[in-house]
Amino acid sequence: MVDLQTAMAAAAADRQKRLDKTAADRKKRRSGADLGIERFDPVNHVAKEKAETASMWFVLAYAVVVALLNRHMLMGWVGAGEGFLLWFLPIGMLIFLPGLHRAVMPESFVEHYKPGTWVKAGFLHTFTFLAFSFLLVNPPFGDVTAASLDGAWDVAVIDADGALVLASDSDDAVDMDGDGFSWTTEDGVLHGSAWVMFTLTDNDEVSENEVEVRLSSNADPSGSVLLPVETVPPEFTNLSRSDSEHRWFLIPLGEDLVEGRWTITVDIEEQGSPWVNTRVYEWHVDVIDERA
Repeated sequence: MVDLQTAMAAAAADRQKRLDKTAADRKKRRSGADLGIERFDPVNHVAKEKAETASMWFVLAYAVVVALLNRHMLMGWVGAGEGFLLWFLPIGMLIFLPGLHRAVMPESFVEHYKPGTWVKAGFLHTFTFLAFSFLLVNPPFGDVTAASLDGAWDVAVIDADGALVLASDSDDAVDMDGDGFSWTTEDGVLHGSAWVMFTLTDNDEVSENEVEVRLSSNADPSGSVLLPVETVPPEFTNLSRSDSEHRWFLIPLGEDLVEGRWTITVDIEEQGSPWVNTRVYEWHVDVIDERA
């Protein structure tokens, strides 16, 4: 004989089993549409792939044309000082991609283009333009920068005994973070012949750069143009550094520089492509009297 409580528990367990079985059967019988999966249409898939491939090649060609126009037209018109326009305007050309697709592509392709297509096209245009432009502004296709300093510049003094003293090695000279040297003397005069040395390098022919060096001081702000030596003194033989990629300069600053700030200005100019490349360096030598 079964009591009422046991019978009710058995009935509840049986009912739960039937519910679990029904849910499992329903889950098995759910179609792909019920699960949110699109029905695969091979014909539509092939047509969509063709449309996407055509869009990719169109955007690549468009980006290359924009890069060529930027290099051979816009850069010449705008000039070197407007860097913002030289990248903003070409990249901004991506706003015309949807309209160009609709104008150029067949209708059977256009119907497959969605908002995601324009996002992918925008990224492809941007990075293709940047990569191709990088090639066009560097040798052998272009040259947009003048020669630059290779390594550190230095000041040398040949004293009355013929000894060579470099500012970078002297205890009396203090490097001012690459902008110059502060040279302390006993009587306010840097005795001996002073020279400045530096090396230039370029991404193209470094010899094509025109270099002018000027020296000015507190007493003579207008300064004077200095010429590099044609024959390197024997004291500097081991310091010279000139080859196909480097151009070494040794320039006399004068004898017995007096107390004050001496400013060395290096103007570099080169006929690049598409514009004239320029660069200016300004260095200082402060001659200090330790008695002051």
